[in-house]
Amino acid sequence: MRSTVYPAIAVVAATIATGAHAQSSVTLYGILDIGIQYTSNQGGHHSAQEASSMMRGNRWGLQGREDLGGGLKAIFRLEGGFSPNNGALGQSTANAQRIFGRYAYVGVTNDVVQVLLGRQTDFMLDYLQTTANSWYGTSLEFHPAINANFFGNNGSNPSLDRIGGGEVDNSVKATWAPVESLHFGAMYGFGDAPGIGSPNSTQSYGATWTTKSSLVGAVYTTRKDNMTPGALRTLGVGGTVTLGAFILNALYTNSRWTLTGDVANIYDVGVRYNITPFQVVGVEYTFLDKNNGPKNVFYASIRSTYGVIYDYRFSKATDIYATYVFQHASGHYPAQLFGMSFSSSSSQGVVAIGIRHYF
Repeated sequence: MRSTVYPAIAVVAATIATGAHAQSSVTLYGILDIGIQYTSNQGGHHSAQEASSMMRGNRWGLQGREDLGGGLKAIFRLEGGFSPNNGALGQSTANAQRIFGRYAYVGVTNDVVQVLLGRQTDFMLDYLQTTANSWYGTSLEFHPAINANFFGNNGSNPSLDRIGGGEVDNSVKATWAPVESLHFGAMYGFGDAPGIGSPNSTQSYGATWTTKSSLVGAVYTTRKDNMTPGALRTLGVGGTVTLGAFILNALYTNSRWTLTGDVANIYDVGVRYNITPFQVVGVEYTFLDKNNGPKNVFYASIRSTYGVIYDYRFSKATDIYATYVFQHASGHYPAQLFGMSFSSSSSQGVVAIGIRHYF
C-alpha cells in the first residue's frame, strides 16, 4: 500500500522512536475514493447519486513496527473505514461504533513466521482478493452481499464468499513462509462467546505461490452462524498471470450453507491491458450458479455480470476512472449489483466516474 507520513506525524513518530528504539516507525496512510454513478433501475426507477469506495474502500490508518533484534519485529495496525460523503464511520452497527473497524491487531514477525492477534480479515481476502474481478474493476463487481445479521459478520457486510472482506473479531492468525514464494496461513476467530466453536467462530486456512509474473492461491474458510446451528463454508481457488502488458485473472469460489445444503458457485475471469504506464483498460465477467432453485437462500437465479473499466493515473497517488457494469438474472428474477437496491427487472446497469487518492 502506498503511504506517506505527514510531517507532523513523522516528527511525533521520530520522537517516539528516539525514546523507545532507534528502529521504531509509525506511518499514517489512507485512501479517498469518491465519484458519481447512474443506475438504470433501482426499484423501478433510474437514479443518479454520489458514491464512494467504488475502486477501493475509503480508509485511514496507522501502522508501525519495532525492531526487537535477531530479525524479530513487533508490528501493529489500526485501520478504520469511513464515508467521505458524510464522514460516517464504516464497519459499524447500531450496537458497535468502530473507529478501527477494518483492522485492529498487534503481533510479531520475522522473515519466516508471523503471528497476529485482534480484529483482522481471513485468508479469502488475504490470499485471493487480487484474483477477483473486483480488484481490477470496482466494488460493483463484488460477489453478492449477504445479510450481516444472518451469518453474524461483525458489521463488516462482506460479499457472499468473503472475497470482498469479512473482518473477524477475537482472532489469531499465523502465517509461515518456508521459502520466499510460498506462504501458508491458519486463522481462528473465537467468536462472541467463551469456548471453542461458539457462535460467529471462524476458521480459515490458505496457501499461495507467487512469482514475479504469477500468483496461485487456495483457501478454505468456515464461519458459524450466530443465530442457528448452521455454518457458511467457503472454498476458493484463484490465480493471476502477467503477459507483457496484459494481466489475466481467474477465480472460483464455492459457498455452502450447511443448514439447508444450499450452494453458490461463482466464477470470475478478467483481462487488463496497460495501454501506457498511466492508462489501463479492463474487461471482466462473473457467473453465479446455484442449486436448490428458487428455495436457495443465497440467490434464486443464475446471474451474469459484465464490467469494463478505464483508469488514468495522474501520479502514483492520484487517478481517475470510468466504468460500466451490467448484470442479467435468469428466470425473471430481479438483478442486483453489489451495493445497489434490487432492479424491478432481470437486468441492471451502472455507469460511474470517480477519483481516487492515496496518502
